[in-house]
Amino acid sequence: MGYSDGRKQVERILDLARTLEISSGIRVAVLARLYGVDKTRIYSDLKILENHYSVEKKQGVYRIRGKRKLNWPNITKGEARNLKLVIEASPLAKQARFAELLKSLLEKLHQPLAAYIEKALGAKAGPLHESQANYLESGDISIQLKSEDTRTDSDAYFDVLEKALLNRRSVRANYLPGGKTESVEHVLHPYAIFFRKSDWYLEARSNLSENTSLTFKILRFRSITLTDEVFETPADFSLPEDLASRWELFSGEPINITLKIAPHKAYLVTEKERHPSQEIIERCADGSVIVGYEVPKEEFTFWVLSLGDAVEVLEPAEFRTEFGEIVRRMHGIYFGNLKGS
Repeated sequence: MGYSDGRKQVERILDLARTLEISSGIRVAVLARLYGVDKTRIYSDLKILENHYSVEKKQGVYRIRGKRKLNWPNITKGEARNLKLVIEASPLAKQARFAELLKSLLEKLHQPLAAYIEKALGAKAGPLHESQANYLESGDISIQLKSEDTRTDSDAYFDVLEKALLNRRSVRANYLPGGKTESVEHVLHPYAIFFRKSDWYLEARSNLSENTSLTFKILRFRSITLTDEVFETPADFSLPEDLASRWELFSGEPINITLKIAPHKAYLVTEKERHPSQEIIERCADGSVIVGYEVPKEEFTFWVLSLGDAVEVLEPAEFRTEFGEIVRRMHGIYFGNLKGS
């Protein structure tokens, strides 16, 4: 039975590559008989192989001489730093001191995309050329950069925070926590800016907390001003290590939690490790899985709730009790069994 989705051609091309690598040379007619296809199919396969291998043709005989080397651009360390800046903090990359290295980097990128980035980082981005527009609408990339005409308060906060990070100076910040109606005044020591879960965040030490650092969503700031106070970033601070210990975004005191996940949702934890602390404790006969984590409780709670009746909290007892209370209140909402409902 033949395949209609191209799998047969893929299998043939893979085998053809192995054959031509170990052979001193084979003619197309011989390959066509070997694979039971027309010679035009073999020519088409060879064309595909040329994208990945150095295919030699000599007197009508084909063989593979080695893998084709990818033509990577030779990017300098300075250009790489500015590319990282464009990716992680594009509002900062508009400043004049980055222009020269950024320009030399853009010249090495795919030209329609490079031209678009260059325009978008300018004060005013003009209309795109047809080739640029086609490239951006092709689905091959996902990028959105703002011009100066669309600056927001958050962009201004980036400018202040960059100065604070570069000069190790504290900032006075007015911040509105999620779900609250009153903002809070902090004096912050900014440690890092990072992008995660579709938003920009600041990791900083606050004068209002004993924690090593807190995470702030930048768009929730109401004001940020630079102060003259100088601080030192702790020598043991590492943003990658800090983020790795969290469930998603926010940190906190971790607790050991054990869950039982139903068979139809067990793949969520068996197909990949969702957290460095994950431990598969038991694979049950019915297909369910008992799994343990050591994570900050608050944000982890949201994930557990998202699984609905496909999860049971086993330990610790107080966490199980909290979930029982949440379920009781939810039952009251839908079935009217709460007192006073």
